[in-house]
Amino acid sequence: MKIRSYLALMVGAILVPVVAFSAIALNMMLKAEREAALKGVREMARISLVTIDRELTNTRSTLRMLSISTHLSNGEFGEFYEKARYADQFGATITALLDEHGQLLLTTSVPYGTVLPPTDAAARVNAALTSGHWQVSNLLRTALTKRTVVVVDVPVLTQSGHRYVLSQGYEISHFNGVLRQVNAPAGWLTGVYDRNGKVIAQIDGDGKAAAVTDGGSPATPVLRAAILQKTVGVIRTGGEAASAVKFYTVLERSALSGWTVAIGVPEAEIEAVARHALALSLLGLLAAFGCAGGTAWLFVRRLSISIRGAARSANNLERGADAGPALPSGVEEVDAVQAAIVAAGAVIGREKAQRQAAEEERARLYANECAARAMAEQQNRAKDEFLAMLGHELRNPLAAIVNAAQVLKGGALSAASSNRAGDIIVRQSGHLTRIVDDLLDVGRVHSGKILLTRQPLRLDTLVAAYADSAKSARGARHSISVQVEPVWIDADPTRIEQIVANLVDNAIKYTPAGGAIALTVGVSGDGTLALLAVVDSGIGIGPELMPTVFDLFVQGERGLDRAQGGMGVGLALVRQLALMHGGQVAVHSAGVGQGSRFEVALPAIAAPLSDWAGPAGAIAPAVQAAEVAQLAQAPQGAPTRLLPPPVRRGELSILVIEDNDDGREMMAMMLESHGYLVHTAVDGADGVERARSELPDIALVDIGLPGIDGYEVARRLRANPATAAIVLVALTGYGLESDRQRALAAGFDGHLVKPVELVLLMAVLAQVEAGRPILQ
Repeated sequence: MKIRSYLALMVGAILVPVVAFSAIALNMMLKAEREAALKGVREMARISLVTIDRELTNTRSTLRMLSISTHLSNGEFGEFYEKARYADQFGATITALLDEHGQLLLTTSVPYGTVLPPTDAAARVNAALTSGHWQVSNLLRTALTKRTVVVVDVPVLTQSGHRYVLSQGYEISHFNGVLRQVNAPAGWLTGVYDRNGKVIAQIDGDGKAAAVTDGGSPATPVLRAAILQKTVGVIRTGGEAASAVKFYTVLERSALSGWTVAIGVPEAEIEAVARHALALSLLGLLAAFGCAGGTAWLFVRRLSISIRGAARSANNLERGADAGPALPSGVEEVDAVQAAIVAAGAVIGREKAQRQAAEEERARLYANECAARAMAEQQNRAKDEFLAMLGHELRNPLAAIVNAAQVLKGGALSAASSNRAGDIIVRQSGHLTRIVDDLLDVGRVHSGKILLTRQPLRLDTLVAAYADSAKSARGARHSISVQVEPVWIDADPTRIEQIVANLVDNAIKYTPAGGAIALTVGVSGDGTLALLAVVDSGIGIGPELMPTVFDLFVQGERGLDRAQGGMGVGLALVRQLALMHGGQVAVHSAGVGQGSRFEVALPAIAAPLSDWAGPAGAIAPAVQAAEVAQLAQAPQGAPTRLLPPPVRRGELSILVIEDNDDGREMMAMMLESHGYLVHTAVDGADGVERARSELPDIALVDIGLPGIDGYEVARRLRANPATAAIVLVALTGYGLESDRQRALAAGFDGHLVKPVELVLLMAVLAQVEAGRPILQ
């Protein structure tokens, strides 16, 4: 056999495995390209399904809000009709109320009071009431408007024992708008189908709605069969007619409604990628065959020349002639071909690695984009909910204050009515103050700007005192019981009272009138912990809310009227303050309607040796400790000043420097009503002049004054020997520790945060009358 035959066999032995592996690789590549293309379609189908499920879930939430309406419970259908109209999405939904027999009681599609025809909804209503769960219908035709809709039904059991079904129906054209949000490419078909395989919505890739009959046309036979079999994945559809387009159709099924979202991509669009890959692979194979044939031809030619040269050299030797130079055998060319093959393999490997890295990077970027979008939407919802809560919480007390002020302004009131209006203003002003304090305290705790002023404290005494005040205030309609035993802690009294107040207020807020609230204080078995528990018989806590009950702005489910109030900061503040004291807080609840139990554990300490008895013995140690704390907190280099000698109330004169006319007038009236001689000034410069002319014993100075501010007023009065002895107290809305230090450094003797409670102001004046340093 000639050398050409051997070389042909060698070339064949090389090319056959190459062709085989190329075919396998081509098949794998085609499959991978097709799956990659369909993966994007599946993601788009899931996004469409999530969008539709969100629409249905929002409708369920709206109907649940309506179901707890007192108008519905009381049978006030006219008022309930107005709430139902308000709950409708304009131009998209219609809300209806049906009784337990399926009779239509009202519908927002016609004015209230319109005579309503009988319906065929008895089976649907019975299914909803029997299951006790919300449900989504297939396509159905309304008895009144004869239009094709899909309906979300929510069963309702009112407190009066009546059973209803609240329904909200969507015009099927609404879901065409939902599908347009997906932005499918041109040529793609996107559709939503009910559980019977009927078309709810269908659009093409240009965003145009496909023609759907009023009754909801059925899907194509292949697609409908897949829907009825609850198929999820990829099927082949189309091609029923000679000119029909064939599609790869991706199916995703909703667990909430049972509906199916189908996205069809033309088969040619998917297979175009395969044809492109096939063309490239065939071109590569042809190139490989050409290289192999050319290499073999060159090798044969070189080898033949070498053989002929060797034969010629042998003949020359036989004739005794010079053999001549030896020609190359061609082995280097074979090695070069092998090296080229290896190099080609390396190039292919690098290309595959780069493509894999690009695919992973694309998946990572897509995941990050989805996470960022979800976070942005969550943060936007949290912002909107917080602003709504804040507006509600501020408007309620402001409305009460404005109304009470208008009543007082109108005159012609009895003394009891005037006192009542005044009490409302005081109480609601205190409520506003607590709202602002809670918001500021949460920010300070999270930024580490709250400093605790610790001292030995009887926890049981503080809890009992707060419970007594709560019984006569917000807890008047509840049964509040207290069971305590003596226990001491090292803590900041103000912050511990905040913990108790927030826990008790939370129990009152979520316990209906007539419910029971119990407060207990005790000691752990080993005596190392002081234990505070607040137990209520209220609405309880569901398991889904339990892990986040102490998070900021988290609240239980509430009605449209937001009767419980609050902004979701109280329990978050309780946890942070407990942690700052070295303690911890926990919550227990058997579930919704089973009440709840909040427990706080704080490190206990031994009772102090100077455990005095009686009010007289309690004041002096407290004053002494506070004086030491005040001197210790004074800024470095700040002058220490002796206060004027004690004076009687009738002899004590006060200068109020305040630019707000109402605030200045009310402060003056309040002080005069307590027997003090009061002078007033409208700004900083006026205040300095009035202080020089009147020489009052004490000056209450607002910091934010026009012209010269309160700090400059203090510096000028201290610099003048005639006014240097005046006791200066700053009144300001700036309540950080740095603000207090700045006031003391400017020459103030005390620093009070607006709005100042009357009890605290009277205590400051009492310290001045007694010639003691101001405690605040």
